[in-house]
Amino acid sequence: MNLQTMEYLIAVAEEQSISKAAERLHITQQTLSAHLASVEEELGCRLFERRVPLKITYAGEEFLKYARLIQEQVQRMRHTFDAINGEEKGMLRIGITSNRGRIILFPVILDFQKVYPGIELKIVEDTNENLVQKLEKGDIDIGISDFSAGYTGTNIVPLYRERVGFFVEKQLYDDVYGEEAGEVLRRIREDREYKLLEVCPFLLGHEQDIAGKYARMFIKRSGIQPSVRMEAKNLALLMELCVEGLGGCFCPKMIADHVLTVEKKERLLEISLGKEAEYEICIGWRDGWGVIDSFVQMVRNHMDQAF
Repeated sequence: MNLQTMEYLIAVAEEQSISKAAERLHITQQTLSAHLASVEEELGCRLFERRVPLKITYAGEEFLKYARLIQEQVQRMRHTFDAINGEEKGMLRIGITSNRGRIILFPVILDFQKVYPGIELKIVEDTNENLVQKLEKGDIDIGISDFSAGYTGTNIVPLYRERVGFFVEKQLYDDVYGEEAGEVLRRIREDREYKLLEVCPFLLGHEQDIAGKYARMFIKRSGIQPSVRMEAKNLALLMELCVEGLGGCFCPKMIADHVLTVEKKERLLEISLGKEAEYEICIGWRDGWGVIDSFVQMVRNHMDQAF
């Protein structure tokens, strides 16, 4: 048993398929199967139940825990000796949603690369729930999310408060509500009669994204029977379509401010959804490498300046 074997079996566990894991590792299925059989024989127990998809056994789960811990320790050792030699090298893996990545990371990456030119950055774009899971498993070093899915790590600090608003193109709004448009807007904004939005077609973010999750919570809480015209992960796309009058869109104000020009924003009505649609975006990270701490501090400094 060696480090390579552990890497192989971690891939099998994550892919739940010998063929997919072999493809990911750029080896043959026969080689991978032989490694798996050799480890099982050495340990005297089955690590996986051979079915489709492969199912990991209790023994396999235990092996996986140790394999990941050993991989992490080896990585820390390499980082330590790189630092001793005065050459910071390696890969830093940062998880964030695509909608926030362009806003938060762009200036930070420029500053970071000036200080650490030898560090390769890997940006992992995924839903907030998946990012928390990847950070738990050690698949990423840093995650930026609302962390509502839960995280057992201790390194989490808030970056800023985000607020989801409802945006709708002014002409579409007038067409939908006609002569009552002004009174309806007053009742929505002042009396919070959000059910009045029901007649407006909706553009919804993905249900695993924060904005999409809060949109669905808002719709359910308000008793709205929605007419959904489109659903997508890309909020920038949805907001561009919102400007063109395709429907109303639930979007964090910070993202709307960055993806739309001033002229486009002037074509929209923004309706606040109250404190229930506010939440904290946090940054979480794993211990063991000074480069991680430096990147986290750069993100925090940037967000402090931005807010």
